[in-house]
Amino acid sequence: MTALVRYLLADVLRTQRYLPPLLVFAAVLAMFNAGDAGPPPSAYAGSCAFLYPVATWLTIVIATAEDPVRRAVTVTTAGWGRTQAAVTVLSCAAVTVVALFAALVPVLTQSRPYPPATVALGLASLVVCGLTGVGVGVLCARPVITRPGWSVLAATALVVLAFLFGRTPPIGNLLGALGHETGLAGDLAVSGVCAVVLLVGATLAARTLGPRRN
Repeated sequence: MTALVRYLLADVLRTQRYLPPLLVFAAVLAMFNAGDAGPPPSAYAGSCAFLYPVATWLTIVIATAEDPVRRAVTVTTAGWGRTQAAVTVLSCAAVTVVALFAALVPVLTQSRPYPPATVALGLASLVVCGLTGVGVGVLCARPVITRPGWSVLAATALVVLAFLFGRTPPIGNLLGALGHETGLAGDLAVSGVCAVVLLVGATLAARTLGPRRN
């Protein structure tokens, strides 16, 4: 599995398609923290909200980095289960690194004190939002949705719906808790469970549909 993840990582780095989502996130994160981002942990609300669609975008990039011929060789050699698991693992690792960066930026740029416990809660919130985005990205990418146009439409719709449903886990209730600075630990636990369930379910769905659409 490690070798397969490293191979997929090398292929993603070769395409350089990961740059747009990362650069957009970095630019928005810089705007969030250019002035007073507000008291922690509510200062993490904006970056959590934006990491969700960026994680979806980055996951689709990772899932579709290989051209069809290379993809066919990979799934023939490693199998659909291992290949899809590697896509999910690599996406989760990439999003976790981005979340760690986003958690540290306010600490380094804001004049307010950020206690370690608060930073840990902010990081956990960012990771949960990022993993939710990974789950949505897996559902909207190859092999579940094979056409790029439909993939973009489905991802956009799911991202927007998450914000329209108010305080619905795993995104709405977590952002609400960050904004009100109350009940964060409980909402974080609920959102974390929902994110993991979505992530596992999306990976299994892709694993099941892959051989049928190959």
